[in-house]
Amino acid sequence: MRVISLLLLFLAIPLTLVRAQTADEKFDTLASEFLRGYFEVHNVLATRTGMHDFDTLLDDMSLTAIQLEVNRLHLFREKLTDIEPKDLSKQKNIDYRILLEAIDDMLFEYQDLREFEWNPLVYTDIIGNSIADMIYRSYAPLDQRLQNAIARAGQIPRLLETAKANLKDVPKIHVETAILQNKGNIDLLTVELLKAGQGGSPAVQESLAMASRRAVAALSEFGTWLEKDLLPKAGRDPRLGKDLFDKKLTSTLHTPLTPQQILDRAESEKARVQDEMYRVSLPLFREYFPENHDTTDHLAVTKRVLDRIALDHPQRQFLMDTIRHILPDLEQFVTDHDLITLDPTKPLVIRETPEYERGVAVAMLEAPGPLEKNQPSFYDVSPVPADWTSDQAESYLREYNSWSLRDLSIHEGIPGHFVQLYYSNRFPSIIRNVFGSGPMVEGWAVYAERMVTDAGYMNNDPRMKLVSLKWYLRTVLNAIIDQKIHSYGMTQSQVMDLLMKEGFQEEREADGKWRRALLTSAQLSTYFIGFQEIWDLREAYTSLMGDNYTLKRFNETLLSYGSPPVKYLRELLMSR
Repeated sequence: MRVISLLLLFLAIPLTLVRAQTADEKFDTLASEFLRGYFEVHNVLATRTGMHDFDTLLDDMSLTAIQLEVNRLHLFREKLTDIEPKDLSKQKNIDYRILLEAIDDMLFEYQDLREFEWNPLVYTDIIGNSIADMIYRSYAPLDQRLQNAIARAGQIPRLLETAKANLKDVPKIHVETAILQNKGNIDLLTVELLKAGQGGSPAVQESLAMASRRAVAALSEFGTWLEKDLLPKAGRDPRLGKDLFDKKLTSTLHTPLTPQQILDRAESEKARVQDEMYRVSLPLFREYFPENHDTTDHLAVTKRVLDRIALDHPQRQFLMDTIRHILPDLEQFVTDHDLITLDPTKPLVIRETPEYERGVAVAMLEAPGPLEKNQPSFYDVSPVPADWTSDQAESYLREYNSWSLRDLSIHEGIPGHFVQLYYSNRFPSIIRNVFGSGPMVEGWAVYAERMVTDAGYMNNDPRMKLVSLKWYLRTVLNAIIDQKIHSYGMTQSQVMDLLMKEGFQEEREADGKWRRALLTSAQLSTYFIGFQEIWDLREAYTSLMGDNYTLKRFNETLLSYGSPPVKYLRELLMSR
């Protein structure tokens, strides 16, 4: 008995030295486990994030794989409920809620929205991004990246067969866009990939050429299937309908506002902004048209002034050069006015949008993943399509005139998306970076437009002020048409009429926005709600800080916590 007692005492000693896991540590363990499984399913997204364990794999979109992921999401949701949120530190508590919301959002997408059954862009996006990241991101030696591209190209036929099996009742506009993007994917594999391969070893070049030929054959056959088989049967209404759209809007925005409150706020803001634009336009109208004394039609006055400003635009061949000259000026202005600290070591590359990504947005910012180091961000701008008529090209260039390109470059570049996203990547939470808030990201970019203009950009030129207001009005109208199209059946002619007459947009821009609203339901609302929430937060923060408030302090504090929904930023800033 004495020997047994001593043995039990000996065994018990190490147990007393073992420290129990804290709630934060339990959450970190569970979050790491969840993300590992998430990247195993979303292989292309893993590469974009900077997690390179799955670079040779292409997402499995089969119904069996999707059901397994749904099961995994339900399982992890149960596991998360075993953690008591109040035991977590403030930052972990926020990450905990973000992860719960992300799981619910994914379950909604898989179980209710089910785009994999009706949206062919799901598949063209995966293919294009899977190869592009191997070409444009120098995260590893070229031969290694080319080998990864070879492996992924070999799985393209399998993914395309899955797409053909899954896609059934589809909207026409989605198929038409997929046809264009599929051609872009073929170009990516036949031109861009092989061009990159010229720097590889002879053995890799040979394998690459063979993989490219096989993938292109499958893509060509898929393109024929899209045009000859799927397109003639495409009869699904691209509108989601009120019930599904409301759910998606709630899932996308994570705001306490209801869809009706969002619509009401946007309608009210539309009237206010139009009035402000008239007040800014009036002196310019009298300068430009001294013989015309009729200023009773406020919309007509504003439009005539904007039409005059739009004449100042670059020729189509100089569009990219114009943007390249704008960015250094913006960088200097932001620094001189002490708006936010910029990082000169972060590279920004201006380029034409790759063909496989065209057809949705005119411009975008593609930032490196949060786990990447010293990789460039790409400021992508779609060129004027070669098949457009001269009138269509002129419409595009009038919309993106010399003044608008400045506002666009604030939004996408400095101090907009480019700056916000490299600040975001500094925050040590992979949860916030992987599941970043669209409204916060887009809201910051719209807020940056207002902030820079208010600071006197372009020497307080009223033309810059008016164009900036037009861009903000575009944000407001985005939220209106997003909801009215999908929930209330707004027609293309009604959208065009609203955007062109009350939003002062050119025909090409209005037509593109109609397409985009159908292709990216709920996304157009992120700009308006994100800006509104950030602006409201700045007002509250200004009052809280009193004499200690500075604009730079607010901006840098706001961006220091990554890209969570603004409701969480409010918690953090207002408790400081």
